[in-house]
Amino acid sequence: MSFARSCSVKEFCARWGIHETTYYRRRADMPRTIKVGGQLRITESDEQEWLRRKQEAASPTGRAA
Repeated sequence: MSFARSCSVKEFCARWGIHETTYYRRRADMPRTIKVGGQLRITESDEQEWLRRKQEAASPTGRAA
């Protein structure tokens, strides 16, 4: 069995320079979270998917290069 790496919302926000208030206000556009031991966590794969969506949205054709 393989376990995914994860980080807290606070760690995610610090890594990407996003204020936590902004994260929660724009939650629909942020990586999904899972609750582990009472804490919201973002898996590495969900963070990568979020980054892929951001890159796709930033490209001129709407598709990642």
